[in-house]
Amino acid sequence: MANEQRKQQIVEAALMLFSNRGYHGTGMEDIAREIGMGTSSLYNHVRSKQEVLAALVTESMQQLLDDHAQAVARAEGPIDKLKASMISHVKTHANYSRSVRVVNAEIHSLEEPTKSEVLQMRRDYVVRWVKIVEEGRRQGLFTVDDAEITCYALIDMGIGVSVWFSPEGKYSAEELGEIYADYALATVSARES
Repeated sequence: MANEQRKQQIVEAALMLFSNRGYHGTGMEDIAREIGMGTSSLYNHVRSKQEVLAALVTESMQQLLDDHAQAVARAEGPIDKLKASMISHVKTHANYSRSVRVVNAEIHSLEEPTKSEVLQMRRDYVVRWVKIVEEGRRQGLFTVDDAEITCYALIDMGIGVSVWFSPEGKYSAEELGEIYADYALATVSARES
């Protein structure tokens, strides 16, 4: 248990440092110093900086997928599913903004096979959205020319929240999610059946 807590401290310190300096601008000695540990002791908990990045990125991507799955599981029909998708997406990007920014900036710093696994997780996430939009189009509820491009636009719109959102701002993450959900429905020209 103590080892897992220490690993989590290491990942959190790395997240902060990767966010401020980038993956390549951060050394293992920087991570060790951040948590008050000697560099040699750090290697008792993790094998490499790459292992730390891999853990951080896969954990972040899994959180995104899990949050989305839970949100959509409670929704019925494509309109509610798209709305739930966008609310979940925005909340994740608002509440975990630092890790989202690191994932997006450093995903290409991952080594194989983790890089391919994470890129597949991203593709799987997009496919979930595309299925919802295509379902809505088939039912005559959505009007879109290209479901995949539409979904990339919606996802990118939500990713941007990680850059500027502040918990002290005008809207909470939940309220912002609702606003973005309305934008998503407008983008697909959603209409009730």
